Amino acid sequence: MFSAYLEVTVNEVTINGKEYLKRKLGYEPWNGQGSFYSYSYERIEGDSIHYILSSTNTDSLSFNFNWPVGTVSYSSSTSNEIFEKRIDSIYVDSYLIPQDTIYLINWYRINLTTGDTISYGDPFYDKYSRKLGPMHSGLGTQLQGAKVDGVRYGDIMPYPEEIVFSEDSLYSEFIGDTINCFLKNTSEYDVVLDSIYTSGIFPYGYLMYLIKDNDYFFINLFNNYPSHPLDTLNYIIPARDSILLQIYDIDLCAICKKQPNEYFEDTLRFVSTFNGSNNYSFYKTIRISGEGHPSDVTDDKDLPSEFVQEQNYPNPFNPSTVINYQLPVASNVSLKVFDVLGNEIATLVNEEKPAGTYNVKFRTQNLQLSSGIYFYRLQAGNFTETKKMILLR
Repeated sequence: MFSAYLEVTVNEVTINGKEYLKRKLGYEPWNGQGSFYSYSYERIEGDSIHYILSSTNTDSLSFNFNWPVGTVSYSSSTSNEIFEKRIDSIYVDSYLIPQDTIYLINWYRINLTTGDTISYGDPFYDKYSRKLGPMHSGLGTQLQGAKVDGVRYGDIMPYPEEIVFSEDSLYSEFIGDTINCFLKNTSEYDVVLDSIYTSGIFPYGYLMYLIKDNDYFFINLFNNYPSHPLDTLNYIIPARDSILLQIYDIDLCAICKKQPNEYFEDTLRFVSTFNGSNNYSFYKTIRISGEGHPSDVTDDKDLPSEFVQEQNYPNPFNPSTVINYQLPVASNVSLKVFDVLGNEIATLVNEEKPAGTYNVKFRTQNLQLSSGIYFYRLQAGNFTETKKMILLR
């Protein structure tokens, strides 16, 4: 019974002053992301000599594509026998990739007593591809497909490394920041986003949009979304396409009543499934950290003593800014934005609010606004105050 596995180049690393490709070997993501695999570190010198970093942290020659026919690429011996692998032919073929140079290496056993040389014969031979590397090795390995520079050749199943974030990590530098990041599907298969999780023991709260072709899918994330384990997002990212992930209003303490730390660290986990070929679940994670804002929940003893409308932050801003205000008593609250001519641009709040401290984000992404001065006005009971803010496009 044969099994399929992947060899994936995950990134480049520098070791002993040399650049190596870090490669994940024996990788079977369809058997669970915790399945066994190993790493190798490989490099090509010039365009011909293939080295693998050995356990002694030195280069071990794997293959030289300048070797001519007749070269012995491997040899071992016992007291009366030599085993060797010998390049028997070099030819051009398009088995997987067009106009590839193939090195056929047969296996031989040489009897030192009689001088007889015996060829093992089919299927005991090796094949090396100049463009793809090892293609065949006895009964153990047969290359079925490859992906090179984004192009698939032969038969290769989709794998998690084909789903990538446009950023290595996310950082919220200021309270009220909006964070943008693309989630890219570079495979030839649709991907279904099933759920999203946070990793904190006391999970933070996130408001986010999944944006595709001006379609905004809203998510209120606390611990996991959807909240019911039997529900699924069922959000499709088409093959060779991407979505914009937009995160805002990061709540540092979505359930507590005390002032939380100003700095946070978390990891968001996106659980997905490939459609159309060997469906299996996998996840991708991205680290998020920086400045959030405290929860709107406030202890009675911490209630403000007066009406306050603070200056928006940041200011100037683009594309969004946060407005904080305080209510010493329950009030009917109106918070609106106007242009310099007094035209109403947006209504941010228009409802009764209990006493407490609040923050509201003014977003301009869907508004056709030009750079300039705008005003925001808070009305709460008999309190009215207007402040100026600047939008810079």
